[in-house]
Amino acid sequence: MCDRRSFWERHEYKFYRYGHIYANIYGQVIIDYVPQRQMRPALKKLLIGYSHVLSLLLIVVLPCYFGYNYRALTAADDRRMQLVLYVSFANTLIKYATVIVTYMANTFHFKAINHGCTLQRARLEAAFAASYRGPRWPKRSFERFMYFKFVLINIMMIAQVCGLFATAGAAGGQLRTQFAIYSFVLWNYTENMADYFYYINGSVLKYLRLLHLQLCAALGQLRRLQSQPLRRELWMKHCERLSNRIARLRARFGDIHALYVGSFRMHQFQLLGLMLTTLINNLTNFFTIFNMLATHSLANVSYSIVVSGLYAFGFYVDTYIVTLMNEHIKVEQTRLALTVRRFCDYPTLATPRRSLSQELEQFSLQLLQYRQPMLCGLLHLDRRLIYIISVTAFSYFITLVQFDIYLRSTK
Repeated sequence: MCDRRSFWERHEYKFYRYGHIYANIYGQVIIDYVPQRQMRPALKKLLIGYSHVLSLLLIVVLPCYFGYNYRALTAADDRRMQLVLYVSFANTLIKYATVIVTYMANTFHFKAINHGCTLQRARLEAAFAASYRGPRWPKRSFERFMYFKFVLINIMMIAQVCGLFATAGAAGGQLRTQFAIYSFVLWNYTENMADYFYYINGSVLKYLRLLHLQLCAALGQLRRLQSQPLRRELWMKHCERLSNRIARLRARFGDIHALYVGSFRMHQFQLLGLMLTTLINNLTNFFTIFNMLATHSLANVSYSIVVSGLYAFGFYVDTYIVTLMNEHIKVEQTRLALTVRRFCDYPTLATPRRSLSQELEQFSLQLLQYRQPMLCGLLHLDRRLIYIISVTAFSYFITLVQFDIYLRSTK
């Protein structure tokens, strides 16, 4: 018999297992995309202790070492290259602050992330697997998003490893190589949690689309019920079933939205750090391009500058797809609300226990009350934020160019 499952469905647990092991390497014990078996208590305590030691090493010990050697890290004969080093140091500083927030969130929200996100997502997955028999395109779309994210993260990692080799081969000594490795570890530490947030949001989008297809099927059932002449007893029985079905869909939407809001609130400070890091990376990328144009020769462009520019572009794309996912979630909630309103085109169907119109009114009220959460109460995480980041980075880039012109004029 031919296996009709996709490649992702056949091997998804291997991807999740790989992500869990990779997260454990960087002390993110809390990240377990799909718990497959219970971890032994002794091993769990050992991994938690390792995560605390690694986090304190990254947060306390190494910053003191690099802070003591700050002048050696930013020393350069070329003033333009020194500006690039300053911007790179600021980028690492934002990553450092994001690591602190991530460590605190993992420590204080350990049970909330496990029970409020991981297990709740597993329950929703099981519920849809048992009840959904419609088109498979929402699942295929989720798989494409995950493939793209997986490939992008590995490309960015390869670019950073190439940057480490370039730093080791360039002038600057062992200290800058150590600082580049430290920045690489900080990025991986925070990126693991950002990947987990992306995974939860991708699942939320998939569930909303599956829910919308189920709601459209219920609308079609109502349309057929209105068009067929039935006896009153049979007609009331169908109305009762349809009302119960709408009630289940309404409750399931509440679970999906609770998963989305809970994950967003627990990760909002890490996301803010991600946005700031993207801003600095864009600034570095713009200034790298300016550095290439100012030299009037591609032969003078160092290998490390090209690699850092490629990494900054990848980071921008990574942030864009995170905001794009939230944009799709907002659009899907709007489509749900419009589909619920289409039920109003049909006469009221009353049943002895509950009214279908009452269920639809409660569903509409539930959709009306929910709002997109804001990032730390400041910004909406959608594609408009990417435009704001680009404009802000370009504005700071103009400031750096003016400062660079001033430095050249004073020579």
